[in-house]
Amino acid sequence: MENIIPIDALTLDRRPDVVRFWPRDNQYAVVGTYTLLEDEPSEGEESASQQRIGSLNLIRIDNHEINVIETLPTPFGVYDLQFAPAIDIQNGNADAGSFAVASSTGSVALYRLLASDIADSIFPNPTIVHLYTIQYFPKDILITSLDWRRHDLAAMTLSSGQVCLGRLSDPSVDAVLSVELMQHDFQAWHCSFVVTKEGSETPFGLISGGDDATLRYTPIGADQISELELGGNLTVSPTQTMPWADKKIHQAGVTAVMPIGRSSTGFLVITGSYDDHIRLLHIPDTGRREVLAEAYLEGGVFRIKLVQKRGEGKTGSGGTEQSHALLVSCMQAGARIVNLHKTEGQWRFDVNAKFDKNAGTLLYASDCRSTGSDYERTIVSTSFEDRKLYLWKATVSS
Repeated sequence: MENIIPIDALTLDRRPDVVRFWPRDNQYAVVGTYTLLEDEPSEGEESASQQRIGSLNLIRIDNHEINVIETLPTPFGVYDLQFAPAIDIQNGNADAGSFAVASSTGSVALYRLLASDIADSIFPNPTIVHLYTIQYFPKDILITSLDWRRHDLAAMTLSSGQVCLGRLSDPSVDAVLSVELMQHDFQAWHCSFVVTKEGSETPFGLISGGDDATLRYTPIGADQISELELGGNLTVSPTQTMPWADKKIHQAGVTAVMPIGRSSTGFLVITGSYDDHIRLLHIPDTGRREVLAEAYLEGGVFRIKLVQKRGEGKTGSGGTEQSHALLVSCMQAGARIVNLHKTEGQWRFDVNAKFDKNAGTLLYASDCRSTGSDYERTIVSTSFEDRKLYLWKATVSS
C-alpha cells in the first residue's frame, strides 16, 4: 500500500461536511459547513425544534498551505455543493463560477465565484456572490444531496425520503417547480442521474439510495419534463423504463451512488453504504442486479469521487482491462484511495492509500486536484467534530 503525505491542517469556525475544488482555477475550493443549534424546548413542545446555520468558505491552496480567503455565513446548514456542469459552461449556458448549494431549509441557493480581472488588484482573489435562493420545500426539510446535470435541471434527495427533480431558475422570473420521482421509507441520502453516454446532458433515469438500505431507480419521462416546463430534449431509455427497488444488496443505509458507464446490456454503478462497504453493481436492462465486486473499507462510505479513469485495452494474455481511481470518504475511518480494476473479465477493488488523521471524528467529504503529474493528487478532506480541514497528497496510479 502506498503512503500518503500529510501537508497542512486548518481549524474552521464551523463544522465542514462538503468541499469542492473550483473547476476554473483549482488553487481555490469552496467548503460548506453546518452547525446545529438546539433550542431548549418548553413544556409541551417537541424536542425536534432545531435550527441549522452554516457557512461557505473560499479557501486557497498556496505554497503547501490552506488559507481561508473568505467566509460567508449562511442562514442554513450546507449539505451539498455542486459547480455548474462542464457541458453547460462549454455551451455558454452557465458561468464557470456558478455553484448550487443544498440547504437544511428545503431550498437550493445559487452562488457565483466572481473572479478579479485585475492581476495587480488589492483584492486579487475571487469572491462569493449570492445570486438567488429557490424555496422548493418546507423549511423543516433537509436537502441532503444535489446532482446538477444541466443549467436548468437538478435532482435532490430529502430528509423526508423523497427524491425530486427541480427547475433551477430565478424565482423572481420563473415559478418554482419541482416534481417527486421516488419515495424511500426513511431519509434519502444520495442520487445520481443515469445518462445515455459519458459527458451527456440528457439523462434518462435517476438512481438513489436511502436510510432504508434500498437502492431505487426510476426513468425520467416526458410527463415529468412537461411538469417542470423544460425543453423536450431529455430522453427515456428504450430498455430501462420500469422503476425498481432493491433491498437485498446493502446491509445498511445507501449513502453514495455513482454510475460509471453504460454497456450494451445495462449500466454500472458504484455504491457506498453505512455497512462500511463499497460495491460495483451491474444493473441490467432486464433481469436481476448483480454485485460484481465489493470491499470492506472500515467506515461508512459517504462520498465517492472518480479521480481517474483508464479505458479498456488488451492485457498480455488477451483479456480486456479497465481501471478507475476513486477518492472515498469513509466517515470514522478517514479517506481512501481505491482502485477499481477489470482484468480478464473480473472486477476487484484495491485500497492503495489510507488517510486516517481524523481519529475520533467523522470525515464526510474529500476533493482533489492534479499536481501536474498523471498520478499524484493534492487532496483536501473535512473533519467534522473538530472542525478541521486536512491537506495531503497521494498517488492514484492503478
